[in-house]
Amino acid sequence: MDRWAVLTTVIGEPRARILAGFLEGEGIRVRFRTHVPPSVYPVTVDGLAEVQVLVLEEDLARAREALAAFHMPPPDRNPRPEEG
Repeated sequence: MDRWAVLTTVIGEPRARILAGFLEGEGIRVRFRTHVPPSVYPVTVDGLAEVQVLVLEEDLARAREALAAFHMPPPDRNPRPEEG
């Protein structure tokens, strides 16, 4: 039986789906847990739009590394010239 662990919590299903797409691209299976029924109108009051992103326990360490890379700022495209 697969055991799932919470990787992170995001606000809104669109963000959860973006993160899931990234993780799935890394070969990590993803599920969501939320207490909000699907709706045309997003609800963000008192954490109602929270979505937990779950991964298999065996993938949790790798998923954390991928999540850290996902949140890395892009490299500076115009580095300052070396002072010397």
